[in-house]
Amino acid sequence: MIGQYLKDLTRVLAIGGGFASIPLLAALAKLEPPWPPAISYVSALFVLVSSLVAWEWTRQSQRQRRRAWVMSGAAMMIAGLLLYLTLYSMFVESSSGSNVRVVRGYQCTRNAAKVYGSECPNLPRDALRNSEWVAAELWTRGSITLVRLALTASWILFVTGQIVVVGSIVAGRNVIEAKRRRNQV
Repeated sequence: MIGQYLKDLTRVLAIGGGFASIPLLAALAKLEPPWPPAISYVSALFVLVSSLVAWEWTRQSQRQRRRAWVMSGAAMMIAGLLLYLTLYSMFVESSSGSNVRVVRGYQCTRNAAKVYGSECPNLPRDALRNSEWVAAELWTRGSITLVRLALTASWILFVTGQIVVVGSIVAGRNVIEAKRRRNQV
């Protein structure tokens, strides 16, 4: 019994490790949030831990309950991805010719409001270029921080949804295999 548990645990860790590579691959393509800097590594660890949690919670569940987990995970994944892409397109600006990505804010500083007036907070790209790509020169630190947190939270929601789906499906396979082994004995 313990031997089978360890085999199942190893299988879940292997699959979780495979899915943990997704955030690392996203980092190579510059698709992960620009803040915090190590989000791809944190996401990979989160994927691995979440796959264990999803497996543990769902491995003894009946098929209907596992299906509910799969559907809720898919909903989290879609909601997280849509929210992330929306926020990314609204608030992340890349400088041409370099790997610098800047998170914009949603509230201008007093100086930026004086210079750009009615264009605040949707400042033109030239404003960032003129400020040498320092967002805090144009938007308040609080608004930049909240946007960063929203980007990170939506990214984590997306990654968590992936793991809930995969963990529930893997847990279901383990239950099916266990029943098959009992019937063979």
